[in-house]
Amino acid sequence: MKYQQMELFLPGLLVLVIAALFAFLVIPRTGPMILAIVSLVALIAAGIHHYKLFSSEYALSTWQYGLASYAPWITLGLALLFIIGAISFIFAGGETKSKVLNTVVAPMQDIQAAVQQSVQSMPSAASATNAVTGALNRGLNAMVQAAPAPESAPAPSSNQNRKPNQGQSPIVPGVGFPASQF
Repeated sequence: MKYQQMELFLPGLLVLVIAALFAFLVIPRTGPMILAIVSLVALIAAGIHHYKLFSSEYALSTWQYGLASYAPWITLGLALLFIIGAISFIFAGGETKSKVLNTVVAPMQDIQAAVQQSVQSMPSAASATNAVTGALNRGLNAMVQAAPAPESAPAPSSNQNRKPNQGQSPIVPGVGFPASQF
């Protein structure tokens, strides 16, 4: 009797060892963006390989493949329905055409009327504040009025078209005038 010896598939074992070394030594030192890109490339490569390997099974096993023979008849049926609808609209009386056309115009008029009504009922821009912003504005204005006037104002520039300041500058640097007059 002859004994069969167990043979090791060395290329597979070599791939396993290299993958283990890569997983324990290289992957922990890479950043998350690199790992995401490498994972995406590996996923795309595996998907392409899988599709190439099983392309014949995919071609025969999809549920849409059985419906492909009905596609021309469905297309012809829809085209026939559209043609019948167009012919019936052409030869219909004036009353039917006006009803169809009024159904298209009436919603647009309703929309325009609703927009005009909402614009008319909209509050003015001066009332576009609430109690919190009003209190903050009053506080800032009180700070501006309580601030001492600067000792010397800078000389005006030679530009004659420049308007003089209408209010005092607040203490907050970079802000020229109070936020509002509340």
